[in-house]
Amino acid sequence: MPVTPETSDSDFYVITADIPEDIQAKLLRVVTERIPQRFGLHPIRDVQVLTPMNRGSLGARALNVALQEALNPDATPQEARFGWTYVPGDKVIQAMNAYDKDVFNGDIGQVVRVDLEEGEVVVSFEGREVTYDVAELDEVALAYATTVHKSQGSPC
Repeated sequence: MPVTPETSDSDFYVITADIPEDIQAKLLRVVTERIPQRFGLHPIRDVQVLTPMNRGSLGARALNVALQEALNPDATPQEARFGWTYVPGDKVIQAMNAYDKDVFNGDIGQVVRVDLEEGEVVVSFEGREVTYDVAELDEVALAYATTVHKSQGSPC
């Protein structure tokens, strides 16, 4: 186990939990309440959860669903494609290079608009808006949580 620093101004904490359900509950509380309150950070824009895997209750897939529900629960409209539901405000990651859109594997953005009539989702990557046809949504995934491996290609 890492040694916890003894100074009160440290930003390093060890939070113990033994079972996956407790770990997930504590992680949600840390991301949604404790980090924003302690450091004044926005829980979607400024906090990135890293996990070693995609599967399981502590994998990126399950954590993304739980974090989306906790951080962006009532957003509408919703567009569901390729196993994800996208709504305005969601944090997303580009999953492959898209040279035509000038976005690349690992780029992190935020959904700014879901247009159900046009069948489009618009994502802002550092202030630059990129439009995805709903058929192209396999190019992005939720990114409240991401794997350590995927984060290596990301500027997060």
